[in-house]
Amino acid sequence: MKSSRFKHGWGSVVVSLLVTVSMLLSACGGAAPATEVAAPATEAAAPATEAAAPATEAAAAATEESAMAMADAIRVSSVAGAMHETLASLAEKYMAANPGVKVTVENEPEGGAFQALIAAGNQPDLVVTSFGPALGQLAAQDALIPLEGLPGAADLIARVEPSAIQQFSGHNYYIPIGADVTLMIYNKQLFEEAGLDPENPPVTWDEFLAAAEAISALPAREDGSKVYGTVFWNEALGWGGWYWNMLQPMYLNANQGECQLINRLGTDIVFDRPECKMAEFIAFLQSAQKYAPLTMEKNFFSRTIGMWPQYGYSWEPNLLTAAGQPMVVGEDVGVAPAPVPNAGDSSFTTYGGRAIVILKSQPDRQARAWDFLQFLMAEENNFQFIQELGYLPVLTALKDDPYFAEPARQPFVEILQNGYLPQQTAAAELVANDVQSVLQKAVVEGAMTAEEATAEAAAKARETLAANQ
Repeated sequence: MKSSRFKHGWGSVVVSLLVTVSMLLSACGGAAPATEVAAPATEAAAPATEAAAPATEAAAAATEESAMAMADAIRVSSVAGAMHETLASLAEKYMAANPGVKVTVENEPEGGAFQALIAAGNQPDLVVTSFGPALGQLAAQDALIPLEGLPGAADLIARVEPSAIQQFSGHNYYIPIGADVTLMIYNKQLFEEAGLDPENPPVTWDEFLAAAEAISALPAREDGSKVYGTVFWNEALGWGGWYWNMLQPMYLNANQGECQLINRLGTDIVFDRPECKMAEFIAFLQSAQKYAPLTMEKNFFSRTIGMWPQYGYSWEPNLLTAAGQPMVVGEDVGVAPAPVPNAGDSSFTTYGGRAIVILKSQPDRQARAWDFLQFLMAEENNFQFIQELGYLPVLTALKDDPYFAEPARQPFVEILQNGYLPQQTAAAELVANDVQSVLQKAVVEGAMTAEEATAEAAAKARETLAANQ
């Protein structure tokens, strides 16, 4: 299908689970702004404070100085593969409109580590990076230019979904270019077989557990495969803090968006506070795990899983390669918000996706990079980026495009307003690793109670923070 808004095409690529896992790691990798009590989106997008004025004024002055002298060549960094190809296509379009200008798209350094390039003065000018610790680290190292004082920045930021914008020390150092969030996906056929209403997925934790129990009681499939009520990506608990992005929506649901993991300064944890409901979150996972396999060896796309509350928008290609025949959202599968503790509670999600930053260099290069960034965020160009790469819109004007009104996409667009950015600091990732190591023991191995797990995770995390400060 083609969007009625723009006339370029859309290619759907069938990829294997491993390829999509790779895409998920890059799309969802990240941690959010350090928030003690998660700040409202309006606060996150607030104008820079007075204390932040010097850096903003410096950036504005640099831009004014180079207003009539943009560099003729800049370098743009991204991950290899489809994103590189899409950015190269957009760069060609930009160069055609700006004769004599060269935009080179290059692969990011191994692991996204730009520090060596920065130290050598060989850094790219513009980077398309993941939400997460790497972004926060670059900001903390004063390697990025603040954007809020640049010409047209206020208008651009106003066009972006507020929940996708976060400041570091009072500055806007990035512009989101594409989002990925998670919802619950469920198998309508298994719902019917278990005597459940496929048009009314569970809303509360109790309803979820009851549905999981009913589905788990179904007989094995013809090939002997056992049917499970739900599944979690438990093996990913040991793969790094990025996996917290896939767990955090259920944690946010537990505390109704009141808490993330650490405070704003990254100096202490907050998740062991009673209002953060970490123990309740762990207890829910323990109950749900009774109806789940130990690993994702049998995943949702095998048609042996009733519900998966960690389904990301970027997993859509895997529906095409489901066992037997493609799965179709609205027909044999459905998507819905992740369940909440009580009826009437809000359901939340966590942002994954990509953001654009400009590294500090020479004023004329920074000015050209800003011009190219604005070009990338023009509606037609941004639509090309998100459509070709499987992201959700961050420009509010694109949310109403017919392309995103389709059943497989609309629920993801609707929940963007309840999205939380991950805590984008190295400290948050370290703490997430500690929490996940305890979840392995408490949820997968059943070796401790939820209260014991919360206390152990808190002790480990505080020890880790103390050792890294």
